[in-house]
Amino acid sequence: MKKTGYHEITGTIHCLSGLRVGGSDELLQIGGTDLTCVKHPVTLRPYIPGSSIKGKMRSELEQWRGKFGGKDNNEPCGCKECLVCRVFGPHKQARHDLGPTRIVVRDAACVSGGETELKSENVIDRKTGTAMHPRKIERVVAGSEFSLRIGVQVWDLDAACEYNGKTGGDALIEFVKDGLRFLQQTGIGSGISKGSGEIEFRNLMLNGTPFTLVK
Repeated sequence: MKKTGYHEITGTIHCLSGLRVGGSDELLQIGGTDLTCVKHPVTLRPYIPGSSIKGKMRSELEQWRGKFGGKDNNEPCGCKECLVCRVFGPHKQARHDLGPTRIVVRDAACVSGGETELKSENVIDRKTGTAMHPRKIERVVAGSEFSLRIGVQVWDLDAACEYNGKTGGDALIEFVKDGLRFLQQTGIGSGISKGSGEIEFRNLMLNGTPFTLVK
């Protein structure tokens, strides 16, 4: 097995709405924030963990390719045969012939904005119309931007890969680009269905050359 290429996708994650990726709430205070954002332990600046980006991309690609959940299984795909398993690794399968995980997703550091806001949420009693169980959610404000860096490793095992008319390493890149496109359609972090996490990728580059997610 031999590595035959390495490609890097870079760009900016622009927040169109408030964004929350959950942090650690070790210190709970009366009247304080219930759910905080993840922050760098030294600078205390918010960031988006690479694992959050990678996990959401995988989930989106599995949904679009019919690999999502199932009647008795709500875990990521571990079939060891599909392109999802090749790029992201087969879930809970230590023994396989796919080689190393192809995608490398770096933590996305905050490069602009980064201020946080508190968003109040509650549950409404359907009978009385009164608010129940109020809580405060910390979000990074809209307009903040984070750096995006994704590596795509190509091995000689990928020569026969095919996706959307592409082969080999180009097929892997096309697959990752679709993952980014699907991610832009839905969002990142928690509370997406309630208005949070809407993003837009800007200034995307592949190995230093501009590219677009539009097909």
